[in-house]
Amino acid sequence: MRISPAHALLLLAPFAHANEALDVLEGKIDANSVVLPPPPYKEGAEGEAGEEEVGELIYLEPEWAPSPLDSIWSRSVLYDSTANPWVQQVAITGYFDFQGSFGQAETDASGLTPARNTDLDGTRTRRARLGARIRAFNNTEIEAIGEFAGSDEYSGIERLKAYTQLSDTTGITYGKFRPNFGTESRTEQQLSPYFNRTATTDMFAPASSLGVSIHHAGKDFDYDVGWFSGDYSADLPSVEGDGFLNLSISRTTVEKNGDSLARVRWHADYIHNFDPGNTNPAGYNLAGQLSANGAQFVQNPAYRHLFSTGFAIDSDRYAVTADFQLAKGNTTAWGLSLGGSYWVMPGTLKLVGRYQYAGTDDARAIVTTFGNSGGLRYDDSPFFTGDEYHSFYLGANLHLYKDGLILRNGLEYSILNDDVGNSFNTEAFTWRTGASISF
Repeated sequence: MRISPAHALLLLAPFAHANEALDVLEGKIDANSVVLPPPPYKEGAEGEAGEEEVGELIYLEPEWAPSPLDSIWSRSVLYDSTANPWVQQVAITGYFDFQGSFGQAETDASGLTPARNTDLDGTRTRRARLGARIRAFNNTEIEAIGEFAGSDEYSGIERLKAYTQLSDTTGITYGKFRPNFGTESRTEQQLSPYFNRTATTDMFAPASSLGVSIHHAGKDFDYDVGWFSGDYSADLPSVEGDGFLNLSISRTTVEKNGDSLARVRWHADYIHNFDPGNTNPAGYNLAGQLSANGAQFVQNPAYRHLFSTGFAIDSDRYAVTADFQLAKGNTTAWGLSLGGSYWVMPGTLKLVGRYQYAGTDDARAIVTTFGNSGGLRYDDSPFFTGDEYHSFYLGANLHLYKDGLILRNGLEYSILNDDVGNSFNTEAFTWRTGASISF
């Protein structure tokens, strides 16, 4: 069937180039000889193989609204010039976290030992960090951070590391820094919606140590291989013993969530400790001290294998995290955490919640703290031991300036059973409050 020039123009107009349509009208070329490009993609349309064609989705972090405080926070950047081939940026960094708690831990009577209460009221500076960040040589970022809160044993150089981009897909981190272990190791504390880390992270995760880690970004997965010294020092650890090996694999995908996008990050981390018994891979050093719930002596665990896997989902209004952790050595313990947050007033008021569980078959293998102590690295904190732990937290965070100035308030209920031990079962209600500033 012959196609008239007019009809051909109407048929080809959406697809053919303008000069081809004009040539058809002028009779220079046959309309049937024009090769048409594929029709534009329409969502839900199926290809010849019956598969839906989906373009690449790119997740963009929600933007903060402009604020009068922007000019103040921007002063933390002391120098910024992409034209300089040696140093591109110099900035100071800081994080200060002040916390208070009000409540008490109640321990059941056991045998001849009467019931006891432990006062959890108090205030303290939980974090006081000051440091610098330098970008140099167009491929290296250097971080130096000092910690000034906590006991003398843990105040010092929190981080002194550099990351060098070797190629588009490969980079190397070296110096004193945290190994990859769990969701929280990938999140700076000032960006966490919670007052403190989970109980299992506090027990298992190694402290910052001297090491080197190679990162490779594959087509679908990211890989990290690192080695760290088993020595711990508040300043710079030495290269001591055989250390521990840190292996990580992760994947990030972007999915549709109604009219918006969500970023899903999955990870699996493994640490093999070649020197079990060193304090660093155990996460704490409390040997010889007495627990608050039963006045029982505590021994440091000698973990040889540490494993963690979980995911984090980020969207414009909500975030969800889940993490499972396992530690095996002379004792075995495990646990999981589920957390979530939701912007009730985007950029201003965030509702947060978290559930934690930790378990073991060994007596007193779960060691944790309540209240604003919230960390086994504070030697003056009352700590409690048991074999089964549950914690429920619900709170609200008021963001006065982005993530840089936050007021936090919330209620936490914790249960620590001691069924395998001497039945020093403990429960605690704690009201948490605090403020943090970071730049």
